[in-house]
Amino acid sequence: MAPLPSSLPAGSDTELSLSVERAYREVVVVDRLGALWSLILAKCFLAQWAIDKFVMPISGLRYIWALTLTMAVIATVLYLRAHRARFALFPHQFRVSSAILAGLLVAQGFLLYAHFSLGHLSAAVTAGLAAALFGAWSLARASLKRAPEPLVGAVLWWGLAATALTGANADALLWVGLGFLLAQALPGFALARRLERSARV
Repeated sequence: MAPLPSSLPAGSDTELSLSVERAYREVVVVDRLGALWSLILAKCFLAQWAIDKFVMPISGLRYIWALTLTMAVIATVLYLRAHRARFALFPHQFRVSSAILAGLLVAQGFLLYAHFSLGHLSAAVTAGLAAALFGAWSLARASLKRAPEPLVGAVLWWGLAATALTGANADALLWVGLGFLLAQALPGFALARRLERSARV
């Protein structure tokens, strides 16, 4: 059976296929970058928890947070430049994700303000509410991407939120760090790997 005629100009089918393939590569780049940042934050939270727990004579702010985040920002810029990511083909999904993420960060800012400035929330309650919000973020990503990996992350976040709310203040950073590792980084790497395989098929 002869192929159906196309109204597209010659070569446009190939260009469209290349554009879609490039867009999927860019989505994989973003998902992998998000997973890497989650891993970085997990390292920072867990290292700070260990410093506080075992009373290590180390400045966590200087040698863990400032140094790590500065190097991570530089690496992120180089990573995006190396991949020449423009994110042009899925503007709607990126706009929605960015809006949800911005709302999450604002809510987290209010939690930190209530804890550090006002003293209304204990460290355990702050960590539990923060983990619950990250679970909502993972649920939103699962809905937008129609992917099971962020949904698993949401369930793990909420389990850690319940643990933090009923746990000790000294372990608040531990639960948040484990959340970034188990509920954010690992599902993010799994999702990026699956999308990468799908793009090759």
